[in-house]
Amino acid sequence: MVELAKTHIFVANLLKKKIMRLKEFATIQTGVYRKNAPVPDTYYLQVNDFEEDGTLRSAIQPTAFADKKTARHLLTANDLLLAAKGDKNFCTTAPVYIGQCIASPSFLIIRINNPDCVLPEYVSGFLNLSTTRQLLKVQSKGTSITSLSKSDLEELEIPLLPLERQRACIALTRLQCREQVIYKDIAERRKQIIDYKLTKAYKKDER
Repeated sequence: MVELAKTHIFVANLLKKKIMRLKEFATIQTGVYRKNAPVPDTYYLQVNDFEEDGTLRSAIQPTAFADKKTARHLLTANDLLLAAKGDKNFCTTAPVYIGQCIASPSFLIIRINNPDCVLPEYVSGFLNLSTTRQLLKVQSKGTSITSLSKSDLEELEIPLLPLERQRACIALTRLQCREQVIYKDIAERRKQIIDYKLTKAYKKDER
């Protein structure tokens, strides 16, 4: 009953406010440092394990071990990972489909408190907008390696739309990602064709 009451209060506040700070509907924490384990059973996620668009690289392997001490740091399906160090600042959903995962300190972990009301993928899409990334880049501090602080991210304002419109934004984001994959594939195929034609042309010149 208590949890149900909290959900009703959250929904009521959501209807009143169209824009909320991230800390009002999510818990943010920093990833943890873990050493390589001799017998690993957990993926220790680092920024270099992802492409610049947040896509997980296929070569990743487990390197950590999840004991009782670190069990509370295991990521869930509703967690988002924001690359907080460096200039990439991409956001992606925690890839728990590959197995147990722990995030390194290079990430800020965003855990949505009410994933039935605020869809994690919707928040991820907003954080990946070029305008949002630019804002986060401006807020990042540091000289050689810039870093986005937890406190700055907590204050980030996000427009919270009805679920139907959240789902529509997610669908559009997925379509954009699919389009980028297709364009990348086309560009690679065109390169192969041109390389093939150039190779033949050079061979003709040799004769």
